[in-house]
Amino acid sequence: MRLLSLFLAALLLPASAMAGENVTDLTLKSIDGTTVSLSDYKGKVILVNFWATWCAPCLKEMPKLNELQAELGDKGLQIISISADDAKDQAKVKATTRRMKYTPKVLLDTEAKALEVYNPNKDMPFTFIIGPDWTIAHEKKGFTEGDEEKLKHWVEELLPKG
Repeated sequence: MRLLSLFLAALLLPASAMAGENVTDLTLKSIDGTTVSLSDYKGKVILVNFWATWCAPCLKEMPKLNELQAELGDKGLQIISISADDAKDQAKVKATTRRMKYTPKVLLDTEAKALEVYNPNKDMPFTFIIGPDWTIAHEKKGFTEGDEEKLKHWVEELLPKG
């Protein structure tokens, strides 16, 4: 009976813990030293991805995100990758993104401010998508091959039609 109750409770839970919530703005330094806020991209579809240089699945996902930015950036997508690496590892972050020719905006969360708000469990990688209405539409933790198709579908359903 307890198992049935847990199953039924799981069915009633939202598919995403943050889905439908309004976005809390955050401001971080980018790897090029500029200050960037999520609100700088308000009105676009924003895919926010938490990653770290020590995270193997993150490094496998990054080329897929690079392709997604190249394909849908002109249609209104902005990918923001937030590195969860420590301040002492900033050089690794820069070297990794340079080596991978990674084009999405990369921000440094050296004080874990963004992690506290959006990824308190510190899942890596962790992705959420903000719609043009400034609410969180989808979230996903982890990465396995093929997940990029799900992300692309989620982004495309939020982009302006036509």
